[in-house]
Amino acid sequence: MRLLPGSIAGRTTLALIAGLTLVLAVSAAVTSLTGFDGPRHGARLVERVETATAIVGGVPAALRQTVLATIESGDLTATWSAAAPAGEVIGRRDRGALRLERHLGHALRPLGVRSVVAGHVHESPAAHDAWFDRGPMRVSVELADGTWLSFVAADWRVPERLIDLVLFVAIVGGGIAGLAVWVARRAIAPLGRFAAAAARFGTDVEAPPLSESGPSEIRAAAQSFNRMQRRVRRFVEERTHMLAAVSHDLRTPITRLRLRAEFVEDGEQRAKMLKDLDEMEAMIAAAIAFAREETAAERRATVDLAALLREIGSDLVEAGGKVEVSAPPSLDYEGRPMALKRAFANLIGNAVAYGGQAAVRLVDAGDRLVVTIDDSGPGIPEAEQEKVFAPFYRLERSRSRDTGGTGLGLSVARTVLRGHGGDIALGNRPEGGLRQTVTLPKPA
Repeated sequence: MRLLPGSIAGRTTLALIAGLTLVLAVSAAVTSLTGFDGPRHGARLVERVETATAIVGGVPAALRQTVLATIESGDLTATWSAAAPAGEVIGRRDRGALRLERHLGHALRPLGVRSVVAGHVHESPAAHDAWFDRGPMRVSVELADGTWLSFVAADWRVPERLIDLVLFVAIVGGGIAGLAVWVARRAIAPLGRFAAAAARFGTDVEAPPLSESGPSEIRAAAQSFNRMQRRVRRFVEERTHMLAAVSHDLRTPITRLRLRAEFVEDGEQRAKMLKDLDEMEAMIAAAIAFAREETAAERRATVDLAALLREIGSDLVEAGGKVEVSAPPSLDYEGRPMALKRAFANLIGNAVAYGGQAAVRLVDAGDRLVVTIDDSGPGIPEAEQEKVFAPFYRLERSRSRDTGGTGLGLSVARTVLRGHGGDIALGNRPEGGLRQTVTLPKPA
């Protein structure tokens, strides 16, 4: 597969190479400061021990202590004795000490040295078990005459190979794991933007387009998404305008039919014809109003949903209806004020018209708002509960002169609520009546 410089694969590969290089460089720098300097310390100690042994071995015993005083420094002390050092003085003989011991034995063999013993000196039992601080390194050299030179290197800090490996793997592994997480999050970040854009478009057909920036694949996908969004928006607008145009054009033949109906001599037939024409005109007026609302670009604003429901209930009570509203004193929501008012007015109005009364309850459910509207009517058969949301669909028992209606109220309400990312569901109450349940998502 060819990796283009501007593609996701190309950018991810370059990021991995750069990140791995940085991790290895940092791990090398850190480990060099925390214990991987054993060879440097060993070479310097071997050189100093070799020099001191050659000098002390060539002078009389009476002068050896004086000579050692000139060799000592802040990080290296030296002593001479006739007896061999005790085993407990040598301390722990780890792998680093054994390597140093072998190296010194090989280097000092030409000077006639009989043996070399190396180990860590510990000042307390606790230090004896320390992992990273093994204590100063003590080297005891048996000279050709059987006397002993002892050197203590105070700055010797050489972890064992296992600890070296664990430290190195921890640094490199941790760095690579962090790098992998960063690369993975960087790779899936565009998917999150696409998901958010799709969610916005699902609730608002006028949602802003997706930013067409980033790697070549992301730009191409964003351009395709924006083209799809424009096509869907244009399709909705064309269908809505067509509905408005057809509804408007139907007014002319309906007016002509009304004029002709006036000349019908049979009064009963004339009244029936005029009633049908009135119903047709009401349906056309509702369709035009629906189309106008769909094409209107009402801006979102902060709405006090509790106050809005109380206002709708108060208006219906003044008109003779029975409405009770239970809601918090105030509850702000981001939405289109007029559209929300029309949707809830339709739902509460239906409860009053077909159920005799409406009990409205608003609850803040954490991530969403829930509005329930209960009535005391006959309810709706379960098989019809989804059909009533279809435009111009009405139950047979509502086709009376008293109830009226054009069958667009529930359709308009669901369109408005889904445009806000919410929905509405119907269900019959066990104690009788219909319950309309509205859910509206709260912004993240």
